Amino acid sequence: MKKLFTLFILMIVFASSKAQNTYYPQVFFDKKLARDMLGFGNSTIEGVASTKQKNNWGIKPLLGEKHYAPKGTVVMLFPVTPYFEEFYDMRKKYENKKTTVYMSEEAFKYRVEALTDDHGRFKFEKLKPGKYYLETIVNFTATASYQQQTGTSNAYNGYGAYLYSTPIYSTFFYGYSAANRESKFVEIKQDGELKEIKL
Repeated sequence: MKKLFTLFILMIVFASSKAQNTYYPQVFFDKKLARDMLGFGNSTIEGVASTKQKNNWGIKPLLGEKHYAPKGTVVMLFPVTPYFEEFYDMRKKYENKKTTVYMSEEAFKYRVEALTDDHGRFKFEKLKPGKYYLETIVNFTATASYQQQTGTSNAYNGYGAYLYSTPIYSTFFYGYSAANRESKFVEIKQDGELKEIKL
């Protein structure tokens, strides 16, 4: 019985360590404002979605290889309402491996989507002047390497007596699937404006 109780406690501790904390913005979501901001206009946002492989410190190197979004990747556009601003600020402040920030289902509906082509290009047309937030998840295949000892090199003196050994290492490369979130705020100031961006 004591063993069962100990096992039960360990399971609770493990479950709680893996549990995700979830947050939502507390600002009122004004759907009338969001609907109005997504109304028809004469402006266009177009661009290219791409990403770079992160290094061991989680940083994308300036001169790193660029991976373009595969064809059919979804790019989302949201109107930057007060609700969205709080959502974005909360995500920057709180989001990590154990904490996720979501917007409400109703707020998430007020968005426009575009699909990338073979070269990662996308386009949003008939937009009104205003501030927008664009986001996509770029999936790609990355390459990494590791070193492994594959042998030793022995050294001997002039009489053939063993002196020491030096390990021989070989470098092995492997591919793995990865995904990065890419985003940008874009502001259209005049109706009929064309904005060209890179995500």
